[in-house]
Amino acid sequence: MMVKRRDLLATGGSLLAGAFFGVFAPARSAKAHEYDVGKLKVEHPWLRAPADGEKNATFYAFIHNNGDTPDKLVAVKVEKFDKAIIHGDPKKLELETPVVVPPKSTTTLAPGGVYVALTGAKKHLEVGWGLEMTLVFEKAGEVVIDAAIDAPDAMHAHDAEAMERWEKAHNMDTSGPKEEAGHDAHHGHGHHDHHSEDAH
Repeated sequence: MMVKRRDLLATGGSLLAGAFFGVFAPARSAKAHEYDVGKLKVEHPWLRAPADGEKNATFYAFIHNNGDTPDKLVAVKVEKFDKAIIHGDPKKLELETPVVVPPKSTTTLAPGGVYVALTGAKKHLEVGWGLEMTLVFEKAGEVVIDAAIDAPDAMHAHDAEAMERWEKAHNMDTSGPKEEAGHDAHHGHGHHDHHSEDAH
């Protein structure tokens, strides 16, 4: 099951009540989506689910470095995929390179920019839920996160329009058990305005 304890705590009674009545609320309904490790903060981690018939996804997030020295995202561990490949050089996205996080700055992993390719999904990922991953930084170390699983064509975390398109394409009844809370946590992170031409 992909709903994490963190989300149970964050959503409180509504999620627990839903589970009690046999209704499983998606992980996307969690309030805070921030994780601290050393001087770094990982904010709004999310991924594009594989498109129908495919097994590859892409991971994105904001990484804030509040320290005085640079750090790097050097590895990603995720059990539900065969491999995670970091494409961290915005000028050479085709290469496998770490994501550099300069001091006192924010590095954005977003469609059209740097990203992490997740290849070979071992299991079906439910859009609207969460996926546990471990990010490994060169200096700050490891941090376990819960990435929101968004639609394959989402342009930012909790993309309401992409979710609606996905639900329509899959004849989803938004009042049904799994997707009931799928529209109550759209935070409108409109600062992602890049087009995804390279998300594989």
